[in-house]
Amino acid sequence: MSMLIDAGKSERGWSRIGQFMKCPQLFSYTNRLDLSMIPASALTRGSIGHILQAHQHAIWGAKQGGCFVGDDWITDPKDVLPPEEAALAYCDKEGQGHEHLDRMVETFRRYMARYPEPPGSIVAVEYPITGVLGHLDGQWGLWAITNDTKRRIKATPLDCPGHPDHGKPLTLTRRLDLVIKDRSNRVYVWDHKHQARVEPGRSVDAYAIDGGFSAFRILGKQIWGPSTGVALNLIQTQDPWRVSRPTVPATPHRDAHFAQMLWRAEHQIARLDVGAESLWEWPKSQHETTCYGRYGACSAIKLCFYGESEISTFRG
Repeated sequence: MSMLIDAGKSERGWSRIGQFMKCPQLFSYTNRLDLSMIPASALTRGSIGHILQAHQHAIWGAKQGGCFVGDDWITDPKDVLPPEEAALAYCDKEGQGHEHLDRMVETFRRYMARYPEPPGSIVAVEYPITGVLGHLDGQWGLWAITNDTKRRIKATPLDCPGHPDHGKPLTLTRRLDLVIKDRSNRVYVWDHKHQARVEPGRSVDAYAIDGGFSAFRILGKQIWGPSTGVALNLIQTQDPWRVSRPTVPATPHRDAHFAQMLWRAEHQIARLDVGAESLWEWPKSQHETTCYGRYGACSAIKLCFYGESEISTFRG
């Protein structure tokens, strides 16, 4: 039976930490009160787009001789659903999103018309990786857990008595949309982004500073070698259907202390979990450009204005 690839979020991805660093209160709304802050339509379109890309690249990888799809090694293209069948199967499985299929399939077909060939040798599709904070060969940092390192890493666990995760390793997980090898044998981690507007000049630095891309680079280099790079696959979902594939510049200064920032953030979250009297009273950014940014107000702004009385807006 042909597989439907899992292109969902990883369990302990960067988004939770990045959101906490942006605004602890926003983190509490989404990760502790389980309120949805992103319009469902945007999430669903992005998910369908990722499914289409994942299945196309997995089929290419199988035809090239094999690639990882998730944790599985796939060599037969028939083991993977064709992209458009997969998009429909995803919507059927989720019980929603069918109204976005026409737009996302049109986006995919226009993408394929422009790029009908694989971008290189397909190494992996929707590939899960995990990093853990700890010591490896006497050096402390964020280390990719591999068959080679898993018995050598000495994890430094969460130190927050009273927290349910006290004493447990601190991990960061990523699901890599695509990993390719180019003609010079350099490996790149690709991240697909489906956007209403594609503006690469504005997007590249914005993504470069995002911690998720630092994790891609740090862990990717440990797995595939020091020359591993990171690239974007920016895909516009409406006319004029632009596509841009820029590489993401390195951020060596930030990368050098990324592990320390991750350690600090995890402990700040844990201390608030244990010590905050109310999930509605976590620290708030309270800054005009954070709370009211380029695309308008933070979706949670009324919750910060009026508190729990606004919760029905998010829970229907």
